[in-house]
Amino acid sequence: MDHKTSIGKENIIIFTRQLALVIDSDISTYQGLEIIREKSDDESLKNVIEKLQNEIAQGASLSDAINSTGDYFPKVVCAMIEIGEESGELSNVLNQIAQNYERELDTAAKIRSAITYPAILTLLMLGVIFVLILKVLPMFNEILADLGGEMPPMTRFVMNLSQAMSHNALPIVAVIFAVVAIPFFYFKASANKAKFDKFMFSLPIVANLVSAATAVKFARNLSLLIKSDISINRGMHLIATIFDNQFVKQRISDAAEAIDRNTPIEIAIEQLNLFPWVLIKLFSVATETGHMDTMLDRAAVTMEKELDYRLERLTTVIEPLLIIILSIIVGVILISVILPIIDIMNAIG
Repeated sequence: MDHKTSIGKENIIIFTRQLALVIDSDISTYQGLEIIREKSDDESLKNVIEKLQNEIAQGASLSDAINSTGDYFPKVVCAMIEIGEESGELSNVLNQIAQNYERELDTAAKIRSAITYPAILTLLMLGVIFVLILKVLPMFNEILADLGGEMPPMTRFVMNLSQAMSHNALPIVAVIFAVVAIPFFYFKASANKAKFDKFMFSLPIVANLVSAATAVKFARNLSLLIKSDISINRGMHLIATIFDNQFVKQRISDAAEAIDRNTPIEIAIEQLNLFPWVLIKLFSVATETGHMDTMLDRAAVTMEKELDYRLERLTTVIEPLLIIILSIIVGVILISVILPIIDIMNAIG
């Protein structure tokens, strides 16, 4: 649900799940927090729980105690716990919070998996190519020079490329490092992060994945807030705080302000130009039927399935594509070496 917290998403899941069990067991909140703190192995979570206990010991409610901790908990979580206390459904709300985080972490893991494998395969491919060009080809170049004979144009090109890369290996590595490092540190700076976040929505393949993941997160969280009897207007403002992507954060914040000015929610969402058409369409239907939370849940499920399909298809396409590229490059190198050897052997024969 939130992009970054001081105790981490995993700890929020553990905390909310265990606290829900404590509440269902009719144990006082203070005693329940003590049990959770004693069982926890994470020092940051223990420190936060201790702060909560101190506040509760002074008469504060759980929601007030959580709000007093500052940025340890996302605003969305604070608001939902407050509503849960008021409605008497705190245990249910805590379980919903944990479930939402679990789904978000699962989606993030799928995206990382889809990106990691092709990245590793690409690095291995580049490693093989560099070894062939920098180590293997120079040996064959010496052999061909000893045997004599005319080299075909393709062989001359490959050998010249090998020599050039061998003699300039360090400058080439430095250039590659600079090409990767400069953009990384430039966009990592907070002043430039918004530019990178916006740039992500303009990349052909990445944009669809980012848009789908953003839409799923948005729909799930807004549905959860509506189920907790938080108004759409307030929910939109809360959701604007949960995204790490500065571009998305600003756009949703603008939409929330537009809704405050009585702009229909379906129009405000459509003007975001962030989400797939299925979410925009369902917003229109939900506005007419009045079942916004149900429609958002359905939209989240539909878009998550679409995201899973795209990630699977991306992996399925990239893997053979990289293998084909590697095969072509290695094939060209081998042919460029074998052809002159065959010519020399034929001349000797």
